[in-house]
Amino acid sequence: MAGRSILYLGDSDFAAGFCNKLEAYACCDRLTRQHVVSVPIEKPDAIDLIMLEPGPSSAGSDDLLKSLILNIGNYPVVAVTTRENEHRGIAAVRAGAQGYLCVDVAGHEEIESVLDHAVQRHRLLARLSASDSTVLSILKSINDGAIVVDRHGHVLDINPAARTILSLTAREQTDAEWAGNFCNVAADGVTAVSHDDLPLVKACRGEKFSNQVAAYQLPDQGDTILSINGQGLYDSNRLLVGGVITFRDITDIMLRTVELEKRAQFDDLTSLPNRRLFTEQLRRVMGRSQRSERPIAVLFIDLDRFKSVNDTLGHDIGDELLRQVAGRLKSNLRVGDFSGRWGGDEFVVCLEDFGESANAAAAAQKLVLVLSDKYDVNGSEVYATPSIGIAIYPGAGETAERLIKAADLAMYQAKNRGGGRFQYYSSALNTRLEQREELEIGLRHALVRNEFVLHYQPRIDVGTGRLIGLEALLRWQHPRFGLLPPARFLSILESSGLIHSAGEWIINTACRQLASWQHKFELPDLSVAINLSQQQLKHGRLVESVAKAIANNALDSGCLEFEIGDGEIVRQRSVELETLHGLRKLGVRLSLDHFGTRDVSFSSLDTGVIDSFVLDQSLIQDVEINGSHQRIVRAAIAMARGLDIEVAAEGVETIPQLEFLRSCNCDLAQGFLISRPMQADKVSRILRSEIAGTRLLSRSAP
Repeated sequence: MAGRSILYLGDSDFAAGFCNKLEAYACCDRLTRQHVVSVPIEKPDAIDLIMLEPGPSSAGSDDLLKSLILNIGNYPVVAVTTRENEHRGIAAVRAGAQGYLCVDVAGHEEIESVLDHAVQRHRLLARLSASDSTVLSILKSINDGAIVVDRHGHVLDINPAARTILSLTAREQTDAEWAGNFCNVAADGVTAVSHDDLPLVKACRGEKFSNQVAAYQLPDQGDTILSINGQGLYDSNRLLVGGVITFRDITDIMLRTVELEKRAQFDDLTSLPNRRLFTEQLRRVMGRSQRSERPIAVLFIDLDRFKSVNDTLGHDIGDELLRQVAGRLKSNLRVGDFSGRWGGDEFVVCLEDFGESANAAAAAQKLVLVLSDKYDVNGSEVYATPSIGIAIYPGAGETAERLIKAADLAMYQAKNRGGGRFQYYSSALNTRLEQREELEIGLRHALVRNEFVLHYQPRIDVGTGRLIGLEALLRWQHPRFGLLPPARFLSILESSGLIHSAGEWIINTACRQLASWQHKFELPDLSVAINLSQQQLKHGRLVESVAKAIANNALDSGCLEFEIGDGEIVRQRSVELETLHGLRKLGVRLSLDHFGTRDVSFSSLDTGVIDSFVLDQSLIQDVEINGSHQRIVRAAIAMARGLDIEVAAEGVETIPQLEFLRSCNCDLAQGFLISRPMQADKVSRILRSEIAGTRLLSRSAP
C-alpha cells in the first residue's frame, strides 16, 4: 500500500497508536485522521482507502453501519477494531466493508495483505455489471460456499459458508499458494488435478462448469469432498474481470456412495470380491497376459457336502465356515493372485505369472490340503474338502466368462470323481461346454419356437390297476440334438432364470390338456402331477399363475398335484414355505418327490403341507432282494398311513416290484412296467381303452 493515501475515521483511544503503526510500517504515503461526526463525510481528493472504527453493537447499529459505509461513497473500506471486539469487524464486512483488522494483534504482513485485498476487491466490484454485482451480494447469505477471484486468480472474497466448509477463520487471509493448491486433488485423494482443470483457474478465465468433484485437503485432517460450480464475472461491457465458484460439502454423500459401491462389488459375508468384481479383475489380468504372452489360471472351488453342514449344524455355522474358507484363501495366495466368492459355497481364484502348467496344479493341491484341514467353528470341529477345477488361459477360453465356465466344468469332474481333489479342464470338457452354451442359447428361443413338448407317464392305483393320473414331463425337441430329457437342460433353465417362463408354460399346457381329457372322456377325477423346482417356489408369481391356469380351464384344483424335490423346504419359514401355503389355499395337492433319499424327508411330512410322497426309484430297483430297502418301504408306508398321507412309487419295472408294493398297501405306482412317458395323442388312445374296461397294465411290457 505504500504510495497510497488513507483516511482514518475514528476517535477511539487506540486510533493514534494504530495510525503510528501504519506510518511505521510504511503502509501509507499520506494518512489523514477525521472524527466520525457526520455523514456524508467530506471526501478529500486523492483518497485511496478509508479505515473505519465501527461503534458498539446495539439495536439498529447494523443498519447505521451499512448506511455509513454506503455514504462513504466510491472508496474501499476496512474496518478497524480489537480482538476483543472482533465481532464489530465481522459486522462491518457484512454491511459492505472490504475487510477488517484487529489492531492489537495485526502484524505488518497481515495489515499489508488486508489493505491490498480491500483495494483489489473494491476495484473488481466497481467494474462488475449490475447483474453480476447482484449475484455476489446474494452469495454472502447462501448456504453454499463461494469464492471470488480476479482475472489473475487472486482470491478477493470468501463468503461465510465457504469459511465454515473450508475451516477458515473470519480473519484468516488466503495467499497465492493457497489459491494455487485449492482442490488440486481428485475425489480419491490421490490423483492430481492438472493446472488447467483447477476450479479457480477455470473460473477466472471465464469458463462455466458444474458438478466438478475434487478434494480439499488440510494437514492432519480428513479430505473434504466438494462439488463445485463456476463461471466468469463480467463488467457492463461484457469484458471478463474475474470469476466465482460455488461449492457444497458432499463428503458424507461420497462416503455413502463408496460404501454402496463396495457392497455392490464385495461379498457381504466374506468381504471377498463378488462375481462381478472378480470377472472385471480377471478381464484386466487377461489383457496383461495377452500382452506378455504369459498364461494365467482360474481355479473354481466348491466345498464338498457343504449342504450337510448347514442341515446338521445350522446356517450360522455354515456362514462362519465360509468366512474361514475365505480367510484361508487370502492367506495362502501369492501377492498378485486374487480370489472371490462366486456364490453359495463356490469360490474362484486367479493365478498370474505361475510359470509352467504344473505349478498351477501345485497351487491347487496346496489349496486342497489347506482347505481340507480341520475348522474350529464356534467350538465345533468341522471338516470340509474342496473340489477344484483348473482352466488355463488362453487354451480354455478367450473370454473371462468362458474361462470361468471351463473351470466350473472341470470342478464338477473333480466332484464326480469323489471330491477332495483338483481336475484340469480338457478338450473333452470343452466339447461339453460348447454344447452347454449352444443349449443355453437355444433355450432362450425354445418357447417362442414351440420346441418344448410335454410327455405324460401314467400312474395307476396299485390295488385296482386303474389309471388315475399322469405325471407331466418336459421334453425339448432340439433342432440339432433331437428330443432331449430334462437332465440335459434343466440345470441351464434354473441357472439362467428361464425356469420361470418355462414353468408357467408347463402349468398352462398341462392344465389345458387335463381339462380336455376330463371333458372328452368324462373322467372328472383324472389328475396330473407337475414338478416344481426350488427356484420356482421363490418366484412371487407362481401362485397367481397356478390360480389363473385353474380358472381358465375350469379345473377342480384337487386334480392338480405339484411335486417338490427338497423336503427341507417344508420345514423352513421362508419365501418357499409361503408359496407352498399359497398353493394349498388354492386346493391343489402337494407331494414330496424322491422320498427316502434324504435324511430330512421323514421329519418333513408332519407339517400339514404335504399330501403325498413319491418313493424314489433307487428304493424300488432292488426291493425284491434288498432287505434294507424292503424295511424302509414298509416303514414309510406305515408311517404315511398314520399321517393320512398317500404314497406313490416310481421306477416300477417288474411284476415282483409291483406285487411287493401291493403287499405293503402302497397307493399308486408308475414306471416302465406300466408305461413309458408318451405324447398326448397316445395318452388319449389309452384313456379311450381305459373307459372301455381294458386296464393299462395288461397292455404294457416291462
